[in-house]
Amino acid sequence: MASSGAALWRDGSPGTSQNRFSDFPDFGIARARRRGESGPMKVGILSDTHNHLRETRKALDALVQNGAQHLVHCGDVGEDVVDLISATCLEHGIEAHIAIGNCDRRPGEEAGFSPQPPKIVRAHAPAFVLAGKTCLAMHGDRPHPLGQALASGTFDYVFTGHTHAPADEHVGSTRLLNPGSAARSRLGPPSVALLDLATDEVAWLLL
Repeated sequence: MASSGAALWRDGSPGTSQNRFSDFPDFGIARARRRGESGPMKVGILSDTHNHLRETRKALDALVQNGAQHLVHCGDVGEDVVDLISATCLEHGIEAHIAIGNCDRRPGEEAGFSPQPPKIVRAHAPAFVLAGKTCLAMHGDRPHPLGQALASGTFDYVFTGHTHAPADEHVGSTRLLNPGSAARSRLGPPSVALLDLATDEVAWLLL
């Protein structure tokens, strides 16, 4: 796979969870299962862009040029970046799911919050199915909902952000992926992740 200016590396570490929650909410995964038995195999994952357009454009270019067929943003996006992701999706004929982060404006809180852009589903914790794999995107700033999602065993993948540091863990049957920050990394260079659902392999693109 050509990196197109981005370095690639791979890493992964096992993890366990002691938490079990009986009050795990329905993230809409039943509806998602009915809609998503097939779909894109390569998922481009980014997070914590904080409305930095130049850095986000570089991240999106790296993901698309390396074969991303679907995009997931794990929150702290920025309204201008939402529009940029929408434009990228329209240009390349793909779609995106965006989680709402603690630094994002919540729908209804401000009159200026933009409507749902084309090709994008945006929610606090969007659940969806791609290529038969159940996925959840959430920012990860609230430990309890994240712990519920991981402990439930409902999801094949949980995509999260907030820490500005890459992470790859297995919690029971669920793989937790944090792509790090595409704009303001706390550990090394900015990064994004490219997940191949067919092989379960993750390539980390260093920007």
